[in-house]
Amino acid sequence: MRIAPPPAGPLRTLATALALAAALALGGTASAQSTARGGSLYTVLGCDAGNCHGANPLENLRNIMNGAGSPSTIEYAAVTRTEMNHLYATFISDQTAAQDLAAWLRSVASSAPPPPPPPVAGPTTTIVEYLHAGFGHYFITGIAGEISALDGGQVAGWTRTGRTFKAYAATGTGLSVVCRFFTVAFAPKSSHFYTPIASECSGLRGDARTWQYEGDAFYVQLADAAGACPAGASPVYRLYNGGQGGAPNHRYTTDSAVRTTMMASGWVPEGFGAQGVAFCSPN
Repeated sequence: MRIAPPPAGPLRTLATALALAAALALGGTASAQSTARGGSLYTVLGCDAGNCHGANPLENLRNIMNGAGSPSTIEYAAVTRTEMNHLYATFISDQTAAQDLAAWLRSVASSAPPPPPPPVAGPTTTIVEYLHAGFGHYFITGIAGEISALDGGQVAGWTRTGRTFKAYAATGTGLSVVCRFFTVAFAPKSSHFYTPIASECSGLRGDARTWQYEGDAFYVQLADAAGACPAGASPVYRLYNGGQGGAPNHRYTTDSAVRTTMMASGWVPEGFGAQGVAFCSPN
């Protein structure tokens, strides 16, 4: 039987988190961390499922690497994040589980390969951002025909935000393709999604009933596991609206102030490192 914590209202969440901390503290001194056991737990607890953190934690889906070396972060997430509530009972009954998971994630991070070399210089393109005020959705494109149609009002509701960033127009050494998807499954709203992460791209291509694969949007260099970009490039942050307004939407921005503003509105950072870096933009 699955034991879940109480519904996550602000006060209930705080109370439950304090209760979890107290329960763990009463358990006494924990045994030494077991990195190998942490790796096994990552799989046994279901965290390699497609709807959780992915088989490769270095892809940092849903910010899993925030838990590297930090069992308290993992324990708190089990209380506050709905998709992790099923782990609450595990951490109460097995008081070294979170420590072992955190130790394993730290070992994965420390063994990560160094950042790839800067990509071979190639032609760049400007990615333009638009906002649909009625939907509260953001859209980006580097396609000249789409930019012309949107700027000309041929697609109602969309206006430029005034923000842009650079990407590569063609593939090259050290570059990853950004897959572009479209959905109308949340009518009357529609939404686009962009990702350079191979597992996300293949996962959504396997869900053709919900997400239509529209092709390769542009090319980018990925950040390293900590979210760092190489010299000559800037991080592009990815933020998720959490389904606000009844439809998913993501915003991609190079501006850390925009990231802060969106988080204050309930948007969640996603990507590499604690900052949620989706990819890198050539300066």
